[in-house]
Amino acid sequence: MFMTIVIIIFLIVLWASIDFYFGWKKHSKEANQLYLPPERGNAEFISEGIPFFSTLFSDLKDAKSFIYVQFYIIRNDPLGQELFQILKKKASEGIEVYLAFDAIGSFQLPKKSIDNLKASGVRVLQTEPPRPPYLFYTFNRRNHRKITVVDGKVAYIGGFNVGEEYIGKDPKFGHWRDYHLRLTGKVVEQFIKLVKWDWKQSTQEELKLKPLPSENRGDDKFALFATNGEHMEQFFIKRIEEAKKSIFIGSPYFIPGKRLVKALKKASQNGIRVTILIPMRSDHILVKEAAIPYVLPLLAAGVEVYRYYPGFYHSKVFMIDREFCDIGTANFDKRSFYLNNEVNCLFTSTSLIQEIEKVLEFDLQQSERLTLPDLRNRSILERGKGLVALSISRFL
Repeated sequence: MFMTIVIIIFLIVLWASIDFYFGWKKHSKEANQLYLPPERGNAEFISEGIPFFSTLFSDLKDAKSFIYVQFYIIRNDPLGQELFQILKKKASEGIEVYLAFDAIGSFQLPKKSIDNLKASGVRVLQTEPPRPPYLFYTFNRRNHRKITVVDGKVAYIGGFNVGEEYIGKDPKFGHWRDYHLRLTGKVVEQFIKLVKWDWKQSTQEELKLKPLPSENRGDDKFALFATNGEHMEQFFIKRIEEAKKSIFIGSPYFIPGKRLVKALKKASQNGIRVTILIPMRSDHILVKEAAIPYVLPLLAAGVEVYRYYPGFYHSKVFMIDREFCDIGTANFDKRSFYLNNEVNCLFTSTSLIQEIEKVLEFDLQQSERLTLPDLRNRSILERGKGLVALSISRFL
């Protein structure tokens, strides 16, 4: 009996390894990226869930032409139901409404809720469903983007998904910290190009969105960088190598891999201040343990690593020299670099960066700085969990 179980486990692992390898090889030949160059716009920075959803829902209710909403996770809870009611009402008014969500990230959505949306005239797309012949690989390939576009006048991008934990109503996570941008101006035209590209990637259908004219062009410039499971790692390495004074990384998951650790160590050893902010709490099994083998050499190289304590830190932010900033959907982990569909917003706006820095400084004050003794004094059990986590870190 024992040998039978061992053989079954071995065969499952062998199948998963072969499936993932050939699925990855096929995808790496097809993986593409979309860089949309800087366009003028204005941005509002939002770091709290309640004001984010209040503003988002208000913009959706005011829509006159079309709505495009895409999230990785949409819960079937009161917040998700509120979103659905708004979308159904706007569709009943004759407005084009598109709703996209990840097939695995939002797997808990009942079929009844989805059918009700469709019956109300909402165009619904479940992105990246697992499919043969590479079931294990496609199960792990996720569309992690969070984008909203309203009328071609307003666009959103950042870390918030739709669920009551994002407004602090899950006691497991407590206060939820996320960073999101609300953009207006000519840059919204770039978001329209992005959502058309993303929709076509999934359906081969060309969306014919009808943006309303806007005289507001904006005061700053914003670029978009979208990836499909490739290219994100190299983007971060290039920016790190360009840094002259400081590097700030905020991410809920820190599993960067050897190349990025090497780049960050080199930066720190060259006198560049490198600061990393990660959560103390975890929302997925083993992600904290998987970070430790990468954090240890960085601490030894003088990198400052902080853990956020008041609740769950889900923000994705990357800042260089206080002059360049990136806020988007990509975490600083292997999944975002090699598997997920992501999109980041890049900008150099001095006033916006200063506003973000104030929140970063506040968040650091709420955090505890890690030291080498903190991690070296781990128990044998914790070290064992770390080895297991490292071996499967690509999937965490």
